[in-house]
Amino acid sequence: MFKRLIYLVLVAIPATTLNAQQWDTVVGDALEIGETGPHWFSVRGREIAYLIDGDTGRVGGTLTLSRFSPAIRPHMEQGLIYAYGSFYSRNTYGDRLDLVIAFDANTTLPVAEVEIPTKAAGIGHSGMIGLMNDRFIGVWNITPGISVSIVDTQTNEFVAEISTPSCAGVYPVDTGFIMACADGRAQLIELDDSGAEIGRRRSEVFFDLLEDPVYDYAVPSGDGWIFMSMEGMVYEVTVANGEVLVSEPWSINPPDSDNPDRNGIVIEPDDNWRIGGRQPFAYNADTGILVTVMHEGGGQETFEDPGTEIWGFNVPTQRRGYRLAVEGVEEISGVQLTQDEDPLMLIAVDGNTEIRNPKTGALIRVVEDLSGLMQNLYPE
Repeated sequence: MFKRLIYLVLVAIPATTLNAQQWDTVVGDALEIGETGPHWFSVRGREIAYLIDGDTGRVGGTLTLSRFSPAIRPHMEQGLIYAYGSFYSRNTYGDRLDLVIAFDANTTLPVAEVEIPTKAAGIGHSGMIGLMNDRFIGVWNITPGISVSIVDTQTNEFVAEISTPSCAGVYPVDTGFIMACADGRAQLIELDDSGAEIGRRRSEVFFDLLEDPVYDYAVPSGDGWIFMSMEGMVYEVTVANGEVLVSEPWSINPPDSDNPDRNGIVIEPDDNWRIGGRQPFAYNADTGILVTVMHEGGGQETFEDPGTEIWGFNVPTQRRGYRLAVEGVEEISGVQLTQDEDPLMLIAVDGNTEIRNPKTGALIRVVEDLSGLMQNLYPE
C-alpha cells in the first residue's frame, strides 16, 4: 500500500527518460512548492489540478492536464505526481494520443511521459488510476471493452494491457490491484516484477448488480478498500494469503429497533435518504471515521445526484455520530478525508471547497472557486 510522507523527496530523473520537448519558449521561472505535509490535497478542475495546503487554504501549485484526466496519482517517495489523459490534434477532435505523464511534485513541471493505448477512460474518479508496488501505474480503459494499461515508472515504458471484462477500478494491494465486477464479486489481478499478470482470482459474491450494486468508487481502509452499495451497505475488501476476502456488511441506515446505542437510545431511521455525489464517501483509517454525501428522495438512479447533508459514522461501532446540514448551500458534490491521525474533511460545495473538522463537522476555512474532484496527496 502507499506510505505517508511529511516532506516531498526529490529525485533526479535520468536524462534518457525526459521528454525531448524544450521549455525555453516559456517566459519566467518555475516556482517551487517547498515544504508540504499530509494536509495537502488536490482539486481537479477541467484541465488543471490545483495543489492546496489544507492548513492555510493556499494554492501552492497547479498541474496542467488534458480535458480527459479524471484524477492524479501521487508518488511522493519519488517526488513525482502521475496523471493520464487523452489529447487530440484539433483540441477536441482529430488524431488522439493517450499519455501517462509524470510531474515533478516540487515544481509541478512535466518531466516524463509514456504513450499508452488510445483506450483510457476520460470519465470517473480517482479509482481510474492506481500505483502498484510503488512502481507500476495502472490506467483503466473502456472502448467499451474494459482493460487496464500498465506503465513501468522505473523505465518509463508501457509494458502490458490486461483484459478485465466487466470489472471497474484500479485499487492497489500488495500484489497487484482489486476491481469491482458485474458478477457481484471483487477481482484481484496479481503482477510480477515486470508488470505482467501472473494470476487472478475473485471473492465470493457479495452484492447483486440488479438489486443493490456497489459503486465502482472505493476508498482505502488501511488493510484494503471500502466499497459501498447504493442502498448504503458498507463492505471492506482485503487480500490475505492470496485470497480475496469481503467483510460482513453493515448498513449506514439500520432498522431502529435492532440497533440502539450504548445508552439504549435508538436513532430513528432515515429511509428516504440516499448516498450521492461525484465523490460519495470517504474514510480515515486512523480515526475510524466514515463520511457520506446524502440527499433526500429518489431511487438508485439518483446515485450521482448532489447532496444537502454530510453524515459522519464511527466504523468500529458502526454508528452514526452526526448529520451535517451545510447552511446556505445548494448542493454538495463530494467529500474527502486526508489520511493522517488528525485529518481534515474536504467538502465540494457550490464550486467551493470547505475544510472542516471530520469529528465535529465544524468549519475551519473555505477555499473559493475551485470546483472539481478532490484528492489527498498523501494516500495510505
